[in-house]
Amino acid sequence: MPKIVNHEERRKIIAKATWNVIAREGLGGASVRSIAKEANLSLGAMRHYFQTQDELLEFAMKLVEEQVTERIMEHLKSPLPPKEQVLNILMELVTPEDKKVEMQVWLEYVLYKIRNNELHKESVHETITGILTRLQKAGLLKEDIKLEEEIVYLHALIDGLALHILMGLVPIERGRIRYLLKKELDRIFAE
Repeated sequence: MPKIVNHEERRKIIAKATWNVIAREGLGGASVRSIAKEANLSLGAMRHYFQTQDELLEFAMKLVEEQVTERIMEHLKSPLPPKEQVLNILMELVTPEDKKVEMQVWLEYVLYKIRNNELHKESVHETITGILTRLQKAGLLKEDIKLEEEIVYLHALIDGLALHILMGLVPIERGRIRYLLKKELDRIFAE
């Protein structure tokens, strides 16, 4: 009896193998051959799912974004107050300890897009812009804040913390990161 293959699941397995290779060897080491080896597939099987390396990388990055978005949506469904929801979302962007590979892959991908002059939007920036814009429209932020400045500041804080975590040069435990982000939210939220 022929084996039934779930093609979408196989594509996700290949994407996650891509993440592992990128996390270990960087984007330069993410050849179709090395990814096939990581996924325990032949080159022919890889070509069945992805025609080009760029197609594979795009899918792998889209999967990172989808997984983060899914976790963010779960936080938005929680019955917690808005400030607590936002804090949990920001923590998702910075500290998913078991998702460190996602952060490494995302950083590599953003750098790849910058080098190729293809970075037109960035999802962390879009997420922060969306959150702060909605909070301001709902009257939950202080009236005197300058929204654009706060978006830039919060984005820089998130990216900086994420980079410090990846570098491991300055150990920052989860509780300390949560404290720093809460302090920032306390500064911009209305009383």
